[in-house]
Amino acid sequence: MKKVIFIFVLTLGFGWNCHAQTWTYVQDSLITGCVANSASCDFGAARNISPTVAGTVWVVAIHTSNSVTIQSVSGGGGTWTLCPASSCHIFSSTPLRNMDMAYNLTGTAGTTSVVVTLSGNSGAIFGANFFELLPPAGSTASFDAAGTNVSSTCTTACPGVALAITATDAIIQSVHAASPSGWNSWSAPYTTLWNGEGLYLNAASGAAPTVATTGTGAVANAIAFKSTAGSFSPKPQSMSVVNFVHQATVNCSPSCSLTIPATGSGHLLYLQSGTLYGNHISAVSGGGTWVAPSGAGSCQIAIPSSSSTLGCAYALSSTPGASSINVTMSGSTPNASFAFWEVASSSGPFSFDTQASAVNTPSFSPAGAPLKLTGTNDAIFQAIFVPGGTSGVSFYPIAYTAGSDGFFDTNAAQATLLNASSGVVPIWVNEQNNVTVVSGVAFKTGTAVALAPPTGLIAVVK
Repeated sequence: MKKVIFIFVLTLGFGWNCHAQTWTYVQDSLITGCVANSASCDFGAARNISPTVAGTVWVVAIHTSNSVTIQSVSGGGGTWTLCPASSCHIFSSTPLRNMDMAYNLTGTAGTTSVVVTLSGNSGAIFGANFFELLPPAGSTASFDAAGTNVSSTCTTACPGVALAITATDAIIQSVHAASPSGWNSWSAPYTTLWNGEGLYLNAASGAAPTVATTGTGAVANAIAFKSTAGSFSPKPQSMSVVNFVHQATVNCSPSCSLTIPATGSGHLLYLQSGTLYGNHISAVSGGGTWVAPSGAGSCQIAIPSSSSTLGCAYALSSTPGASSINVTMSGSTPNASFAFWEVASSSGPFSFDTQASAVNTPSFSPAGAPLKLTGTNDAIFQAIFVPGGTSGVSFYPIAYTAGSDGFFDTNAAQATLLNASSGVVPIWVNEQNNVTVVSGVAFKTGTAVALAPPTGLIAVVK
């Protein structure tokens, strides 16, 4: 069982639209069941994979301390293909790390388990991930390019892998031996996923990115896929993350102050809380006019007969230059944790769209909150409280939280999707198969007059 407080998710323009000409992120699930000094790993043993969807690309990635390769992958139907020799596999003694990948273009929907066999003993390190990507609607995917790179001396800007791509691709870059240093470690237009990988959807170039790391030296590999859609120009994305901050073990008695990067003007501010003390956000001041939803169906929800509680608040239009916000909880909370988001839009001001929350019966794959959007370009914030923690979520890329392996310590998680045209419901990974609660809040943009928020909301004016 692992301890989690927030898994924060960053999209940087990944919209969900089944009719759009775009690659779509589906999942990057951390595999927690691989055992050191072994030669195989059942990715389903720890219930780490969110059920796959139809027509997607699957990638398994391993990193070890011994120089071994992926010998075979089984399970999930379709055909597993080993990455071309010397394209994905790399072993470095300084810094010490070994990496390899394999992929499947024809797997079966609903798969939750595959078995990876290595060419030998993994050594003291055996880590793994399962990636899933969806090609543009009506197209099929194929392998395009792969490569590796290593530097024994890089520090604050380690090199990724340059790839000779031939279409508008989806690229996954992975780095080990040194850890990425923050939520935006990979250089734009890459997004830093929660386990430290770099993801570039609708890639027009295979130029090597850089990644900011916390140590000296890095070992990297990368893989790119094209589709029968060929080269295309995806719809421009109007929303982008300006800043993201996570803070754990904050003492709110019942108020506390959170330090944030200086805010811009007219941006959406969103604050998520998670506690084990039965308390939620009741008021926020600083940086704008804040609203703390309340009542049935809102983002303030607790697991029944439990003090495991989610909460949220938002400001639709930030005032510039705020470097802190003051949060008041519904009661004294000695160990509160928060995720703070600042999101910009070039398509008009933000307005409240919709929200929902729900209690899930025990499940290995609990669903997020179902949302019926009235907008066509939304920012969606989903959250879950799962005692024991979660190791993944579908459709919502997870932002990297440096130094915490993606986790904090009170079992809550958050996922965010920008530029969404439908309220796609995330599926969370729950190894514990226990009762969970989920919430979702969506904000739309446009030039129309903003609708009033629903009843039962509490406005807190700066």
